Amino acid sequence: MLQIILAILAFGVLVIVHEFGHFITAKRGGVQVNEFWIGMGPTLLKHEHKGTLYCLKLLPFGGACVMEGEDGESENEHAFGKAKLPRRMLIVCAGALMNFLVGFLIVLAVMQPNGPNGGYIVSTIASVDPASTAAGDLKAGDEILKIDGYHILVRSDFETALSRCGSATHEVTVRREGEKVTLPSVKLEATVTDANGNKRIGITFAELPDSLGMHLSMSVRTAVNYARLVWSSMGMLVSGQVGVDQLAGPVGMAEVMADTAKYSMISFFQLVAFISINLGVMNLLPLPALDGGRLVFLIIEGIRRKPVPPKYEGYVHAAGLMLLLMLMVYVTGQDVLRIFMRSN
Repeated sequence: MLQIILAILAFGVLVIVHEFGHFITAKRGGVQVNEFWIGMGPTLLKHEHKGTLYCLKLLPFGGACVMEGEDGESENEHAFGKAKLPRRMLIVCAGALMNFLVGFLIVLAVMQPNGPNGGYIVSTIASVDPASTAAGDLKAGDEILKIDGYHILVRSDFETALSRCGSATHEVTVRREGEKVTLPSVKLEATVTDANGNKRIGITFAELPDSLGMHLSMSVRTAVNYARLVWSSMGMLVSGQVGVDQLAGPVGMAEVMADTAKYSMISFFQLVAFISINLGVMNLLPLPALDGGRLVFLIIEGIRRKPVPPKYEGYVHAAGLMLLLMLMVYVTGQDVLRIFMRSN
């Protein structure tokens, strides 16, 4: 039960962080914020301060930042529409940027060395078994940069890249003696038997000692990798490689977070970081009702040198919101159904 509460609160905090990004940027930019909510549902407490009504609501997830003139015309000189275009773009993007920042800070806080000697395993090759199928192409000291065009940011990307291709032969780009070298046909097949009788490719990766610079580098690479995984998942969804029924909503994410918290708090916070970055990426998608959709209209305004009539923009966002709510209802129903099926 404690893990479930922790998961719900963590998810709620990430949404609040997002809304706070909009809030603080709007306030700093002179835009009137009419309301700022923490939570959703019935209001438990409220307090007005300097023209903004602050509300604490019953359900411990969600939130909102309601700006003057955000969804329509307003004659108020501090309305959202009266702010300069770059300022409005920044306000729209600020929520996602806060999610990126918080996600990175969590990664930075929980990042731990993964090597047997207290260092970090990196994508630089320490040795290649003479019996390996890659022995004729790869050698010790090569830093693997790309496999079949997939950038290798962290050590685990090596297996991810191989799994994306059905063939055992790959195009591999390495940094060798300071120069980029592309090897067009490298066979990476598990043919080497280790001491436990398992089949391996026969490549050993180097371990670099832990340091402040290394810790920061690995944190940045991991955070970028999280963002890339989200984009990759979206591509798989659009291409039909995964179905809508495999998506998880808030209920599904809370369940996964609760299960992860039972296993390891480090893993739990890594998941929270991933979800935070996920929220940032998803909100910047150029879809109606999302921050990315609003950004598209601001970009159009910059090109046309005049805004799209609020009435028409409102129609588009209303339609997008309706579709988004329908999707949320569907995935939440799928989440509940999966939980029910497992419990029986």
